Amino acid sequence: MNKEDIITLEDNVEYMVLDIATINQEKYLFCVEIDEEEMPKNNYKYFQEINESNNIFIEEVEDQDVIEAISAIFTANHLNNITNEEQDV
Repeated sequence: MNKEDIITLEDNVEYMVLDIATINQEKYLFCVEIDEEEMPKNNYKYFQEINESNNIFIEEVEDQDVIEAISAIFTANHLNNITNEEQDV
């Protein structure tokens, strides 16, 4: 999966991938729920990408320790992106 990919869950709720991080060879996604016009809603979730025999699945991250770790990484990524954009001006 890549940034800006759209994920449709089993309940037909769609999420857009905002950022991706890899920790201990595990891939995590930071996503926002989107509406029918692909506009973001106010519902953000963390998912783990699971690759089994080249079939990719996602699972919502519920472990608070993992959420704290990946949250820090996604925050650092965001701050780095802002800093880089400001330097490009």
